[in-house]
Amino acid sequence: MAHFYDQDLTRPKSFNFAVDVVDYWAAKTPPLQAMYWVSQDGKDCEDLSYAHFERQSHRIAVLLKETGVTSGEKVLMILPRLPAWWELAIACLRSGVVVCPATTLLVAKDIEFRCQRSQASVYVGDSSSVQKFLKIRASCPRVRTVIQVGGDPPQGVIELSAALEKAVPKDAIFRGPKPDMCSPALIYFTSGTTGHPKMVQHDHISYPLAHTITGKHWLRLSPGKLYWNLSEQGWAKAAWSFFGTWNCGASLFVHDDRQSFSPTRLLDILHQYPITTLCAPPTAYRQLVLGESQEYFRKKPPQALSHCSGAGEPLNGEVIRLWKDMSGMQICDGYGQTETILICGNFEGADIRPGSMGRPSPGVPLHVVDSKGEECSEGVEGDMAILVKSEEPDEGDFFGLFQGYLGPDGSLDKRVRTFVGSRHVAPKSWYLTGDRATRDKDGYFWFVGRADDVINSAGYRIGPFEVESTLKQHPAVVESAVVSSPDSSRGEVVKAFIVLTKQYVQRDANLLVKELQDFCKKNAAPYKYPRKIQFVDATFLPKTISGKIKRNELKRLEWTSSASKL
Repeated sequence: MAHFYDQDLTRPKSFNFAVDVVDYWAAKTPPLQAMYWVSQDGKDCEDLSYAHFERQSHRIAVLLKETGVTSGEKVLMILPRLPAWWELAIACLRSGVVVCPATTLLVAKDIEFRCQRSQASVYVGDSSSVQKFLKIRASCPRVRTVIQVGGDPPQGVIELSAALEKAVPKDAIFRGPKPDMCSPALIYFTSGTTGHPKMVQHDHISYPLAHTITGKHWLRLSPGKLYWNLSEQGWAKAAWSFFGTWNCGASLFVHDDRQSFSPTRLLDILHQYPITTLCAPPTAYRQLVLGESQEYFRKKPPQALSHCSGAGEPLNGEVIRLWKDMSGMQICDGYGQTETILICGNFEGADIRPGSMGRPSPGVPLHVVDSKGEECSEGVEGDMAILVKSEEPDEGDFFGLFQGYLGPDGSLDKRVRTFVGSRHVAPKSWYLTGDRATRDKDGYFWFVGRADDVINSAGYRIGPFEVESTLKQHPAVVESAVVSSPDSSRGEVVKAFIVLTKQYVQRDANLLVKELQDFCKKNAAPYKYPRKIQFVDATFLPKTISGKIKRNELKRLEWTSSASKL
């Protein structure tokens, strides 16, 4: 029987990623490599097969069941790039427990919010993130079980390896029922724009199976390929890699890198290991094509690397040109969201037009529409929208989309930013991505800008509301407005316009900037701190009649005045 990887992707009658993907590839002989893992210092390496993840996920699923964790309960998982992350994730998918990944950059306050909002009953982390959680455990009464990966666990915390060794045989099999494919499987947190981060809920098809499109057509993966994605496990981009790679029977290259990005370290790794496929944010490619990195690459180009892709922010056409000149390879840009699979990209056999996001992914009904839901003409700016449902008989429903946003009370909002428009006679329901674009006569999409205020700095999506809320906690701040500001290295960075309290107006400006930046790093995830700060009078901030700050005006002013200085 042909595997779904070899067929046109359609919605099956039943599907479970652990059973139909991991177990499928685990049964192959000779054994297929699923992961090549390298420790922080590069001294320890593990070559892990699909059979390894099949065995470990069964054992962990049994352990969770014996610990009292049942299908439908939520696990908030904050782990660095350790094999246990994938072992746990597969165990949850196998048993119907809902995985809620989060980044290791979060501080205790961020973790508290996510535990409370997700209503998680299990918390999983390494020794560092467990210590953060224990600071706020009293305010998270729903969390019954805390699991630590590695290290010496505090009292009342289960250490994963020790618990498996003690209580679960190596050949243990999880016997629970296979979860319904429409039941929740994963929840990711977005970056907040007008409020706190939203919870994006996916079922067992919307991410796991539909990402076959991402892996097969964009990343061009197949058994024998070794794929390296730079994203940390708390971000949805890592799920793109996880599901996209293993759907295709390829292998993940995982480096447990916990340092800030270094282009020379990246090149060293590409030289040392047989990585065939690389996905990096445009920020990384920008640094690789400049200065010493370019010289280093030309002297010793990677031998195995054959395909490069980029996503997370718009990719500059000049970077694509320079990378092609120095490596001989094109960067295949791609576009998608936490809410979706890859929905637009540059695919094999199609010309790459520098600056374009490419064309819609195979099977993805992506369009540019106006405010009435009518498709825009060529070259006319509109909203990027996916056709979710149509009453026309020749058009099916798109299933690579999330189920909805999960509310604080646990209810699911299925409206997912859709609206019903009309084209000709038949009504159509669109999902709006929140981004603006144009489409040329050949079907290529060209990014115009975000319809919301999210700041995309070096691939990190940062909500202004979160930064403003953190600044508000400092006694020097009366109010603030946070927008993006152009930056030659990161594309854009966080800038805060701050109105000071009377007590701080006379303080040394440089010292106060550092104090506020350090305060943000301590009280929010470090990547969110404002790299630029400007102190202003209250009258400087443009506001609506109701008193809301007009961020768009500040952003326009910032990009107009700052871009010329880069």
